Amino acid sequence: MKYSPWRITIDTNPDQCNLKCIMCDTHSIYNKNQIKRQPMSSELLDCILKQSIDTGVKEIIPSTMGEPLLYPYFDKFIDILMPSETKLNLTTNGTFPKKGAETWARILLPITSDTKISINGILPSLNEKIMIQAKTEEVLKNIKTYLKIRDEIKQVNTNHQPTITLQVTFMHSNLAGIKEVIEYAIEHNVDRVKGHHLWVTYPELEKEDLRHPEHEGIWNNFVNEVAPYKKQINLENFIEISESSSIPRHYNCQFLGKELWIDCRGNYNVCCAPSDKRQTLGNFGNINDIKIGDIFNTNSYKNLVENYKNKLLCQTCLLRKAK
Repeated sequence: MKYSPWRITIDTNPDQCNLKCIMCDTHSIYNKNQIKRQPMSSELLDCILKQSIDTGVKEIIPSTMGEPLLYPYFDKFIDILMPSETKLNLTTNGTFPKKGAETWARILLPITSDTKISINGILPSLNEKIMIQAKTEEVLKNIKTYLKIRDEIKQVNTNHQPTITLQVTFMHSNLAGIKEVIEYAIEHNVDRVKGHHLWVTYPELEKEDLRHPEHEGIWNNFVNEVAPYKKQINLENFIEISESSSIPRHYNCQFLGKELWIDCRGNYNVCCAPSDKRQTLGNFGNINDIKIGDIFNTNSYKNLVENYKNKLLCQTCLLRKAK
């Protein structure tokens, strides 16, 4: 069977960000060995976008490592995707650099399927301990502005209904803050709150891991506590942690054969695990040598699809969803 990706994430500018969030595998204050990669060239982005559209990709995600709106060639996303059927799925830290929230909203919302705005607490005293250098009150003002423009666009074009998501990282120190984010989202008619468990990429983060034996039961209790909110808003990944870490025989990875990642040099990756971890899954080539439409049918990729349940990373994947 010939597979083709429906969504592609492009790491356009992983080393450009205006925040130092503690859980980021690239910009964290705990990262003492930061490498400096050049942003993806305009020519490479042009090639990826055009191949994606020709292949029938439904969504493109700009860099999720780094702040995508700082990418010097971001306007190319607008120019190439605007006349196409392919939508932009954006993750941003809510600072809306260079243009401000209103201008960005009017540019982005007509071509986005979803905008995920990262925030880890409504109180500045909490959020700014996690998202270092963030100005929480300004971010909240930006969110309200972005929501206002969303509503205007949805009224004008009933065929295009872009959504807005508040995105959180599940950590021990911000559980109460996540509850406040949910309540804020409901109050302001945000479409969804999405979260992910923490990848422990630095020793300093081990105490924040809700899967740590010291925190046994805390996360599952929290899931039950916020369950009533699901009647008012879509909560994604707010599910209990299973005691079993084994991969069920009937389980299928939500990414393999469906999604694709391309780094700033054009190298293919197969999932969104931290870069040093996903490299353990193998080398899958470069877009200069293998077209997007062909990558899923290479021997290296097909071998991973057949054997990923034997990979340690896949066995311990924090993004695995129970079936």
